[in-house]
Amino acid sequence: MPRLEGTAMKELVEEGRLRRADILLSRTKRSLLGSLIRFGTDSYWNHTLMIYAIRSPRQGYETTFIIESGGSGIDIHNIAHYFEKPWKYDVAVKRLETDWFQDNEENGGLRYRRRVRGFALREIDDKYDHRLILTIARRFLRQLVLALLFPWQRLKKDPNQRRVQVSRVIGLDINAYICSGFVQWAYYQAVGKILQEDGLDESRLQDVIFNPRLTGGVTEEKLLATTPADLANSSGLSWKYVVKNGVVWDVAGSEEVDQIVGSR
Repeated sequence: MPRLEGTAMKELVEEGRLRRADILLSRTKRSLLGSLIRFGTDSYWNHTLMIYAIRSPRQGYETTFIIESGGSGIDIHNIAHYFEKPWKYDVAVKRLETDWFQDNEENGGLRYRRRVRGFALREIDDKYDHRLILTIARRFLRQLVLALLFPWQRLKKDPNQRRVQVSRVIGLDINAYICSGFVQWAYYQAVGKILQEDGLDESRLQDVIFNPRLTGGVTEEKLLATTPADLANSSGLSWKYVVKNGVVWDVAGSEEVDQIVGSR
């Protein structure tokens, strides 16, 4: 469990350790909503985001960008928003490491990773097409629903019943997706589209169903109900790095992550 010497921006961004479509989990400190989500899902993490573009000075990208679903919709931000605020965020990096997804062939892994990113990008809603009052109402409703539903779900004894019924309360509008549901949905849809275009069987779709609670048939609602805890608990995603209180760790599994983050 090596500790890296530099900051997260230096070690992970400037040294090129991150990859497009990496999944990031974050813990928002001193946040009531974040605390409720963590309590309701019994997890250290309360938010999920995804690497959108990797730093490439040659192409004019001086930093790495992430894409996320939040209270104001789906947005792209400089990753420094999370990495340069250790008093506010702890962050972990997980990765789908199957060969077919990570090779650098134009018609192989690169195509899949670009398509996942592209699907997420196409779902960005043009906020200027909405009246201000509707935008404010949507933000408030989403925050309220998540704050109320996650703790209530935790009281259910059967873990398989702990699924937030997103569509029943706030519809399937992309801006209302739980952040982790948005990431899970982007992976599943993007990979599925490529398999359909190439006339391939759907066996690879099993590799991108990260939610360990998902049983039976795969439905849109089940995928969108994925929580940050589900992605943290997923055996299909490998732990790569943890940034806690600004310190960067190279990790190789959940046991090492638990040692670093400590109590939830």
